[in-house]
Amino acid sequence: MRRFLLLSALAAALLAWPALAAEHLASFTIPQDATYVGSAACVECHDTVAAAYAVSPHGPDAGHAAPGTGAIACEACHGPGSLHVAGGGDGFILGAADLAGLDADGQSALCTQCHATQGAAWHAGPHGGADLGCAACHADQVHFAVAARPARDFRNPSEFCLQCHADQASAFRLPFRHRALEGQVVCTDCHDPHASADDGPEGANAACLRCHAEMAGPFVFEHDGASGEDCTTCHRPHGSNHDKLLVQDGNALCLQCHFGSGFSGDDNWSIGGTAHGSLLANEARCYDCHIDVHGSNVSPTFRNQ
Repeated sequence: MRRFLLLSALAAALLAWPALAAEHLASFTIPQDATYVGSAACVECHDTVAAAYAVSPHGPDAGHAAPGTGAIACEACHGPGSLHVAGGGDGFILGAADLAGLDADGQSALCTQCHATQGAAWHAGPHGGADLGCAACHADQVHFAVAARPARDFRNPSEFCLQCHADQASAFRLPFRHRALEGQVVCTDCHDPHASADDGPEGANAACLRCHAEMAGPFVFEHDGASGEDCTTCHRPHGSNHDKLLVQDGNALCLQCHFGSGFSGDDNWSIGGTAHGSLLANEARCYDCHIDVHGSNVSPTFRNQ
């Protein structure tokens, strides 16, 4: 109860704060005498736009405010509307032409005044480094003219991502694949579109191990190839022609690492001091014997004991 009363008092204090405009909004300079008047004043003239955004998180009735300002809904992006209203539509406002002239960084700066969590990591992420603004993906949330179709036009979020990442579309149609097109997984299960993955194998593997936790170990006997590399050394995460999403089929995958300088039929295909000629006969595969390829708690050679 005390916590509720404290939050209520805090909310009342914030509402009572003067609705003065910030001097800058993204890359724009705001007139010092401009103040926020509320979205209701905008709707009186811009009723068509308001209706289009009525069910959007940015809709005038949503009441979302830019932190630290009196800017709610429309004015969070278009700036304080007092001069615009007083001038009968001729006074200062950041109109469509102003916002359309923003470059990718300017668009992102405008959005991240409210979406600060995403903004903190945006420039380190794959999209922030590709000269893309927020509107490149969130086309249905803003007025910016963009080429991407909005997410609502697609059956699932992964199909939306493939508008740009078309090179992955064919991988998701291979015989063995993560079933993104079927909606069983989505791209954001593995990829954060606003931030970059952690550096190093552990960071790259973190996305895989969220689902495949049984492969994480620790094991009594670690497989150096699994613990020292990232999962994509052996697996193609989007799709493969080979079972278990392997990059190669059969023994060729294992023999990329497990071969000696003199490995040949002359020494009966010796690997690790053990002749493998008879063991690999009749199209036998390495993992027919070495089944615990990610690591074992019972065998240093990862065999089924």
